[in-house]
Amino acid sequence: MSEPVLFVTQHYAPETIGSAPYCTDIAEYLHAQGRDVTVLTGWPHYPDAARFAGFQPGDRQSGRKGPVIKRLRHWLPRRRSVAGRIASEILFLLGGIWGLFTGSVRRHEVVLSLCPSIFAVVLGQIATAKDGRHLVVMHDIQSGLAGGLGMVRFGLLLRMMRIVERIALNRADGLLVLSEDMRTRLRHMGVRTSIEILPIWVDPTEIHPQPHRDRAAPLLLYSGNLGRKQGLDQVVSLAERLAVSRPEIGILIRGAGGEYGALAAALAARHVPNVRLEDLVPREHLADGLAEGDIHLVPQNPKGADFAVPSKIYNIMAAGRSCVTTAPEGSAVWRLAAETGAFLCVLPHDPAAFEAAILQLADNPGMRAAMEANGRRYIKQHHDRDRLLARLDDLLTMLSRDGEILPRRPRLLVLEPDSNGHTREWLGHIIDRATEQTDHEVLWLVLAQNLCDSLRGRIAPQARGRIRLVPLSTAEERACLHRGLVISGFARWWVMRRYLKSTGATAGHFLALDHLSLPFALGLGAVGRPVGGILFRPSVHYSSLGFRSRGWGEFVRDLRKSVLYRLMLLNRTLSVVLTLDPFFPDYAAESYRGGHKVVALPDPAFAPPVADVGLHGMSVPPERKLLLLFGALSERKGILCLLEALCHVPAMTAAGIAVVIAGKVASEIRPVVRRALARLRKCRPQLWLHLEDRWLEDVEIAGLVRASDVVLAPYQRFVGSSGVLLWAARAGVPVLTQDYGLIARLVREYRLGVAVDVTDPRILSDAITRMVAEGPGSSFDATAAEAFAAARSPTSFAATILATAKAA
Repeated sequence: MSEPVLFVTQHYAPETIGSAPYCTDIAEYLHAQGRDVTVLTGWPHYPDAARFAGFQPGDRQSGRKGPVIKRLRHWLPRRRSVAGRIASEILFLLGGIWGLFTGSVRRHEVVLSLCPSIFAVVLGQIATAKDGRHLVVMHDIQSGLAGGLGMVRFGLLLRMMRIVERIALNRADGLLVLSEDMRTRLRHMGVRTSIEILPIWVDPTEIHPQPHRDRAAPLLLYSGNLGRKQGLDQVVSLAERLAVSRPEIGILIRGAGGEYGALAAALAARHVPNVRLEDLVPREHLADGLAEGDIHLVPQNPKGADFAVPSKIYNIMAAGRSCVTTAPEGSAVWRLAAETGAFLCVLPHDPAAFEAAILQLADNPGMRAAMEANGRRYIKQHHDRDRLLARLDDLLTMLSRDGEILPRRPRLLVLEPDSNGHTREWLGHIIDRATEQTDHEVLWLVLAQNLCDSLRGRIAPQARGRIRLVPLSTAEERACLHRGLVISGFARWWVMRRYLKSTGATAGHFLALDHLSLPFALGLGAVGRPVGGILFRPSVHYSSLGFRSRGWGEFVRDLRKSVLYRLMLLNRTLSVVLTLDPFFPDYAAESYRGGHKVVALPDPAFAPPVADVGLHGMSVPPERKLLLLFGALSERKGILCLLEALCHVPAMTAAGIAVVIAGKVASEIRPVVRRALARLRKCRPQLWLHLEDRWLEDVEIAGLVRASDVVLAPYQRFVGSSGVLLWAARAGVPVLTQDYGLIARLVREYRLGVAVDVTDPRILSDAITRMVAEGPGSSFDATAAEAFAAARSPTSFAATILATAKAA
């Protein structure tokens, strides 16, 4: 049976905002897992003690079975001030010490404490029994916030706060922080104890999207604490500007806190009729309260934004709503906006930029819808409450058993024998991310020889001890690339086992897992190490997306995959399956035992080159619409079907378009392509066409895509994702592509262009004619495309791979 847990925190239910809901979740979850939990807390007081004037405590919250609640009576200041807050926290500490002395509170073998306050951490340390373990949950760094927000202006007092924090935190057995930024800040402060990241969580079943209210103009909503950290003066300035430019847009502010009076006075002084103030909604109605706003406001005091991401942002994303935040460029909030594509971030105290961002969302329902979908998906993948609380429970078990939460840093091995496609680019992203973070003791990259040669210069000198390139032998590479999928699959499995054993890596990752489905379905292991990888081409769920199999070939293919996936997900060696298809994880979780192992992986958008160039010696007639097909030009890519379709384009349309086909033509179809080109020139002499039969540099591709009016991607019922969509979305150019699978679903959901049955040349010809006649922009939503590309960054791609490998 698990050891009893004492949780020391000044914030707990019935407080409804701030850290209290998370503390309540922790205590109740641990109790539900069979742990005997005692919560040592004080009188509810946040954000305003007056809200709880009639509170009557009991040993169990609301009379329900659950954690034992012991409340310390301690003085609460009537007016919020630094001196009053410190005095109150010291009295809480002294009350806890008195409880330990009198026996009303007993010492525990396992203790959790919440910071803020650091005095609660000190009390947690005192309440830890001899040889017991103390774990600190950190939601803020008090000295940093106090100094940054000007709450403490005396340098000596700030230094004393930092000294107390450093001593108290270094005496703990482990810290749980919200972000990498917080961990870095603590390291700079001199904190040397083990630190693990446990981000803010949301219950996506409790907070879920609801339809927008039917109203003439969007409603802006701020909900939360009304304090100095929130920078609410920016909302006042915004309201003043909107009252003039867009008076139909209303602002609802719900909250309480120390700045309520100042906020109300400022609104009254500026005579803004478009704002109303209300009290916070009860926690049980949080989902309804969040749904009431169409666009949420999350202003921040810029001096506090480096330390934490406001928890309300995660609730907003879970509720399927977009928001506009203010934060310094490069801050944690700014990076989260770029990573998720779920909200906009502008610089603080820039009223014009704040207003412009609000109006951009207010006037673009498509952009809002795309951001709302991105946010909801991100929360389900990264901030699910039960998954993160289970992680906390595991950490407490590890702490009790091993005496530490980070017994050793993982050593990861990545295997990739194939140098074709986007492999080099993706490995570069992984190298860049691994160079920035130091969570891994060693990262081994076991690669084809030419990949090692091209990537050696990518590794920074300071990271060469941690990131090591290992070239495969010629025989190993030949076996792994065998044309027989069964042979190549078993060869890759054998090579992974060999190098896991020789390097001592603690986990393995296949950059391409599709070849390994049979070995893992047969239950084969990997010398006792967990492994994972990227599954690029799941298609078994396409029927749930509205796409049916065509013929026995596709039916048998999906049946075979379904059987293999079902079996391989039962293999304990396989710890995680990443997929570029964001719709497959939910299907796997519902359809397969072990389906929870499937995790969405952001498809990395290409970083824009510093400069772009066109093709040397090529001059497209300026009066023509430019259509571009680029990449590896195989039959699957649709080049033959495109050339046939161009023969059916009306002569008038042909006279107004230019077609550029750029990329290496597959050797097996090169004679067929030559004949198709000769036939096309005879039947449509009015058409301007250029074929560039070679691999292109990124700068050349960027120049061509930006110059194009339509990007062609006539895949022949291709399974999986395509980087072509990202190239086009980043450049703001519509695509014309297949009406099948993941590609079609993404094109329709984000309005990236047109999806038709491109296996039929006449239908493809009609689509080209229609796009040219109507104008390419008629089928394209530039703001939704921008959000689509923003959510798929190289950083999030590499971070997900390294994080899942670490968790294994």
